[in-house]
Amino acid sequence: MILMLAGLLLFAIVIAVIIAIAFKAQQSISLSKHQNLIGYGLQAQLLQDKHDLHRYGLAQQLRRRFGGLSSFGLSFNVLALIGSSAFLFGPAIGEGGPSVIGFGLPIIALFALILSASLAELSSVTPTAGGIYHTASSLGGRSWGVRAGWLQAAGHLAMLTLLNCACAALLDGLMSARIGYQTSDFTFWCVVAVLTASQGAVNHFGNRMLSKLQAGGVILQVFIALFIIAGLAWLAWPGSYSPVLMYQFQNAEWNGTVQAGSFVSGTLLLLKLFIGMEGSSQGSEETIDPRVRAPWSIFLSTAYTFVIGFVLMSFMLISIPLSNGPSWLGTYLHTAAAGWGGTSIIIIFVIQSLWSSGLQTMTVCSRIVYSLARDGAMPLSQRWSNVSERHQTPIPAVWLCAVISLTILLIAFFSYREDTIIFLLTAAIICLNLSYAIPIAWKIKQGKNHTRLHASPWHLGSWSIPIHVVSIAWLLITTILAAIFIDYRGSIAAFIILTLIFFMELRYRQKHEMSLQSRVNRSRKELYFMERKFPLN
Repeated sequence: MILMLAGLLLFAIVIAVIIAIAFKAQQSISLSKHQNLIGYGLQAQLLQDKHDLHRYGLAQQLRRRFGGLSSFGLSFNVLALIGSSAFLFGPAIGEGGPSVIGFGLPIIALFALILSASLAELSSVTPTAGGIYHTASSLGGRSWGVRAGWLQAAGHLAMLTLLNCACAALLDGLMSARIGYQTSDFTFWCVVAVLTASQGAVNHFGNRMLSKLQAGGVILQVFIALFIIAGLAWLAWPGSYSPVLMYQFQNAEWNGTVQAGSFVSGTLLLLKLFIGMEGSSQGSEETIDPRVRAPWSIFLSTAYTFVIGFVLMSFMLISIPLSNGPSWLGTYLHTAAAGWGGTSIIIIFVIQSLWSSGLQTMTVCSRIVYSLARDGAMPLSQRWSNVSERHQTPIPAVWLCAVISLTILLIAFFSYREDTIIFLLTAAIICLNLSYAIPIAWKIKQGKNHTRLHASPWHLGSWSIPIHVVSIAWLLITTILAAIFIDYRGSIAAFIILTLIFFMELRYRQKHEMSLQSRVNRSRKELYFMERKFPLN
């Protein structure tokens, strides 16, 4: 009982942190000089956002259509609550026992929320598609910005590959059962190619629909979670086990205490629920009032993912017969479907959610690549930074991300096969953690010396430096633990990526410097000329 009370207290602390940070941020917005002009009409706000972008020497070429829910959806869908739970719930429980939900999830959520507050504050400083890449450049200089940008791109590409791999495996299995063919490598690759191509096509042609798809993705994930919870509560409640058992540190077989290393390993698998939270910052040039909406999206997407995820996985945990042993997707899907009589509709919903999360992740990847190319920080920059006048989308960057994703999967699939998901997860965690650490470290070093840090409306005031310090410590610790306890090969992949970044930086340093200098010196007249064929909304 004492352990259960401790677990509930931990949950309450996480909720209190959410409320406290939200209150502090809202207070800063109220006291800032930032003005929301939507009350004077949408056009007034769009003009203000464009003027804000001009301060960075950037033209408004992407269409601004993202409202609050769409911006929130970009981060929330990248976190992929339903999809991440589907393929990591079983392995996490099997590795660390039920207490990874009772204690492990709230612990990583607590630090993820602190990290999200750090990233939210930084996104309010630089409301561009470059996100933390531009923030790192502003705080630490060109070289550190490029490193952060490329690490962020690599991390999101690994996540895109991971989501599409899981979605394809599930869809291939479902179609095999329905149509009657035998699954094979060929059928899997056909499915994953079609999935990736469909996401590329939507990003290519569906710019006008993206905001609705992002908002729809949020509604879909929340609906699926409530659908599963309602089914379990109606047909399976009070469940197979008491909630007290979530806090007993038992192993999955209920025949002993879980080992510390196994508990850490199982808990780290749940980190997937909280990586990629900064996705909405990549949509800043397409978001209305991004200095406020993008930061709130980053922070609130993390908060809602924890709350909904904790309730969902707690319901599932006390409703499954763990003695049968968890598997990759089987434990989650079997339990979720059991609440509705074993219907396959749950599997279809999970596939839809995974596809939607992959779609939004591709959007984020393409905006990072577009931003790097626009600044001359990659090969064939002029090609990849091209924006379609008709669709107002960086189409070449979209398809480049699709091709790179398939290439990564090809390498991972034939190199590690059975451990593809875990390998990609480790690589994504390490790359994204390092990319986040760069601007946060420079923020700590700059302290109060950087004027733009205090001009942003969404900031944490006196809490800022302590929160950034905790974030840095968390990033470094989880990076090391992920390499040790999840898959060391992910750290090897991250090292290879760092080496490639080093050589690419040397190769394109001069071009990048010239591009940045040219951007800074652009006149307002030049920017207007660049925007002449691109409507605001």
